[in-house]
Amino acid sequence: MGAPDPHGVWIECHDDGTISAFCEKWFHSNMRTRKARARSILHNMAKGWNCPTCGDPVPTYRRADAVYCSEGCRKRAARIRRVEFVSN
Repeated sequence: MGAPDPHGVWIECHDDGTISAFCEKWFHSNMRTRKARARSILHNMAKGWNCPTCGDPVPTYRRADAVYCSEGCRKRAARIRRVEFVSN
């Protein structure tokens, strides 16, 4: 499965600390998945959407269910889990 359209949903942070998500509307298209992705991204950002490996924020162009900020962090976490499993 490929990555989502990086320009389909965009996030705006306002001066008062609120966050808004907007999705691109295409003529004759189903907006259900884009709206669901925008809601998921807003939910993730509200609870602090940071990478557990490096602590950097996860970019908004990643999938809404992404945990890590990059492929390298995901692989690094897998290596750490493998080493911990072998050592126990």
